[in-house]
Amino acid sequence: MRKNNKQESSPSFQFYASDWIADPNRLALSLEEQGAFILLFCYAWRGYKIEKNYETLSRMCNCRMEKIQKIYPKIAHNFEEVEENGKIYLICNDAEEERKHQEINREKRSKAGKLGAKIRWRDLK
Repeated sequence: MRKNNKQESSPSFQFYASDWIADPNRLALSLEEQGAFILLFCYAWRGYKIEKNYETLSRMCNCRMEKIQKIYPKIAHNFEEVEENGKIYLICNDAEEERKHQEINREKRSKAGKLGAKIRWRDLK
């Protein structure tokens, strides 16, 4: 379920290795749990929300359904569950926070660019 183009204007997100390595929440996760989180983060980034369905989640994480049923509860705190049309979807809290930061930065850069252009073109008249 993708957002519209205006809401999903960034194909990438910042990933800071030092933050990831030092995060105490990450340290508590197994390697499989870390991998599942990163994959689901990426899917949530691209599509905004993911249907909470263990078969779908297992395919996204390239593992058996029994495995994701054990892994997901340990990373569930990173996702918010919302109900739409009788289905439950997952929204990644970290992805949405990053999306908000990008929008704020995009607006700041746009204002700065417009101000710079206004100053420049005013001087040429």
